[in-house]
Amino acid sequence: MTIQLTGSANSVALGGGYALRAPGLQGTAETLHPGGAATRTVTRDLAAGIVALDEALQAGAVSEVKIIDLSIKPTPPTSAPNTLRSAHGGQVELEVPDLGDATGQLVVSIDDAGGVRWHLPEVKAGGANAAARGTSGTLRFRIPTTATAHAIQPRASPKAPQRSLFGGAGRLLLKVLVYPVTDPLIGTVSDAFAARWEKLKRPYRLRIFAPDNYRNADVQPMSTGELAKVCNVGPVLMFVHGTFSTAHAGFGGLDTNTVVELNKRYGARVVAFDHPTLADTPVDNVRWLLGQLPSSEVQLDVVCHSRGGLVARVLAERHPQFALDASHVNVRRAVFAGVPNSGTVLADPDHMMNMVDRLTTVLTLFPTGPVTETLEALVTVVKIIGHGALKGLQGLASMHPSGPILSVLNQVSGRPCDYFAVTSIYEPTERGLRGVVLGAADNVVDLVFGNAENDLVVPTDGVWSSNGGACFPLRDDHVFTLDPSLGVTHTNLFPHQAVADKLLQWLAPL
Repeated sequence: MTIQLTGSANSVALGGGYALRAPGLQGTAETLHPGGAATRTVTRDLAAGIVALDEALQAGAVSEVKIIDLSIKPTPPTSAPNTLRSAHGGQVELEVPDLGDATGQLVVSIDDAGGVRWHLPEVKAGGANAAARGTSGTLRFRIPTTATAHAIQPRASPKAPQRSLFGGAGRLLLKVLVYPVTDPLIGTVSDAFAARWEKLKRPYRLRIFAPDNYRNADVQPMSTGELAKVCNVGPVLMFVHGTFSTAHAGFGGLDTNTVVELNKRYGARVVAFDHPTLADTPVDNVRWLLGQLPSSEVQLDVVCHSRGGLVARVLAERHPQFALDASHVNVRRAVFAGVPNSGTVLADPDHMMNMVDRLTTVLTLFPTGPVTETLEALVTVVKIIGHGALKGLQGLASMHPSGPILSVLNQVSGRPCDYFAVTSIYEPTERGLRGVVLGAADNVVDLVFGNAENDLVVPTDGVWSSNGGACFPLRDDHVFTLDPSLGVTHTNLFPHQAVADKLLQWLAPL
């Protein structure tokens, strides 16, 4: 079914209770069969990333019920004097049938350059979690059609052109998604949902991280006896992953030769710490870890990514406010890769959807390694945010600059430690529309961070600079920043040989 769009502000019926308003836009809206070959034409250059996203949706019990393929461009101002521009500017409004309280609904939009955005039903002013209803029991979604739609005050920038993706004819695929509010294994989406999901999907474990298995998920957890044998022989190298991730996904980009060399240097005493990152805080993570480590003296070196660095700091710095007995654990050195040591405002509830959109876009544009499981965690967070269950995301909130974890870590009461940092300054290097998408993402995050240099998720200087903690700022020779011309984002630091070289330079048992 194909509908013509004329730029009118009137609602256009799409059949089955769906309707679209596209003021100031002309073109077509075609409804497609979910999963059909035609739905892939708009994303033909993104096949691997979209397959991973679809697999993540399926794993999260999220189903497509309607696909709408928009081919649109702005209506010329002089060609239709009676058309009306949207009061919300650069948006289409989609109304879908309200399926009731037992069914959650989302829309994901994918533009023809690979930009992915999640959309929640509009919320009534003053109505907690009450989705705004249109006529006849519908839910309303407002979907941006511009590359800078999330920016409140777009600024001129050579790296992110301030134009619509649809300055010429453009495509936008809208997927209307539904899911049961109550999962048969996890229960109802609520403040406890993230913790139950992680217990099932992201349980705690310590595992061997060897050249023949470091990219594998199906590795048996180490028993406390096995761990004690490893720790009692000599220094142990431990990998600690970041938010939404796992050890094999977060560090699988390291080349095998580097992992071979690290295992050689540490006498095969290389382990990884898989842990929940959404519901449990870094203090919770360390409390579990201490329950597994032997009570005798343990020497650790740590490689950590993103939020994993906060876990390492809680363990290493031994702040008395955390009431953890880690006196027998000596973290000799830690390498921070993209760690929010000064926090990231994307952990603020007002910006969490920006973080999810950015990470989803990057993972679908550059799908390397097991991205489906990371995308599944992002899908879970979208559900939780959509149901207002933010109290269940304390693990994410731990990255907030003024939150309870960083407020303690970034004071001088902690034990000084030997830290190193790997950072990147993201600048879009891609050409064409894909460059516009990533440039716009960069521009939006720049605005959120007050125009500070960043890797799309974490401010670059915040990894190593002065923050009040006893160990900061880091020495210049302890900091390595990837060249901006490489276009490295927060999620793809480890595949770069220069990063592997720094690990080998900084890590060696004494």
